[in-house]
Amino acid sequence: MANNKSITFVRSNTQANAKHVSNFSEDTVANRRIDMQRMQNVLLIWLNNNINVNNADCSNTINQLKRVVNNVNTFTEGEECIEFIQAITNNKVCMIVSGSLGKHIVSHVHHMSQVDTIFIFCSNREWHKQWAKEWPKIKGVFTDITSICEALKQAAHQCEQNATSISFVASNKKLDQLDPSFMYSQILKEILLTITFEDKHFEEFISYCRKIYEDDEHELKNVNQLQTTYKNKIPIWWYTWDAFLYRMLNQALRSMDVDMIIRMGFFINDLHCDIQRLHSEQFDNQQSGKTFTVYRG
Repeated sequence: MANNKSITFVRSNTQANAKHVSNFSEDTVANRRIDMQRMQNVLLIWLNNNINVNNADCSNTINQLKRVVNNVNTFTEGEECIEFIQAITNNKVCMIVSGSLGKHIVSHVHHMSQVDTIFIFCSNREWHKQWAKEWPKIKGVFTDITSICEALKQAAHQCEQNATSISFVASNKKLDQLDPSFMYSQILKEILLTITFEDKHFEEFISYCRKIYEDDEHELKNVNQLQTTYKNKIPIWWYTWDAFLYRMLNQALRSMDVDMIIRMGFFINDLHCDIQRLHSEQFDNQQSGKTFTVYRG
């Protein structure tokens, strides 16, 4: 009896440990997804019954997609996919849906404000093009991943542009009538500009990015480039760099993610000083009668 009790106890502990490991793994995945959603405004969903991340072709496809949108979420079941979209609050979704699931799933997600663009990935392009015409958010029916990546790049870039935070303030409004979020952002900006950022703040940011992108070889190269050459280029160059930095900053400012804004405080500070420098140069040119070019977007 004693031995039986001992065995039962060990089994019970094993089950508890397995459950703990399972919960820990689920929590880790959930936290990672949250962190990835903070990195850019756009996330990608790939829905296909046959997705197998252990398959070499599938893994290669995911890597190609990550070079365009690093936040890639794969699903094999429609209901789970829909629940995931419904939980999204601060991001726009681009979707890649298989032809076999397309007609059914599109009717359930097309009305969702989170969903920006849908691509149909199939083997019979002509057949699926017929029903796809009924849904404006479907931006194409594709038979190869290269074409999808090209179209996705344009869609993701447009989403990022549309998400850039802009504030409008009427000149006749009193300070106590201004939108609270505008005032909070102004106060936060003033605080950031009084902080003396050091090299350690930059290194902490780099370490954070490495942790987020630990499974993304392409973006890790960008993190390495930022770390080794940040001081070689002006901040405005880095802001226009086609990588994670400007997407992360735009997302943080749009959603007023204070934690992320503070993490990027060194860059916001440098960017502000760079804009001040350019403004001063342009103002001097204007005073002397010289013309200068401005750009939008």
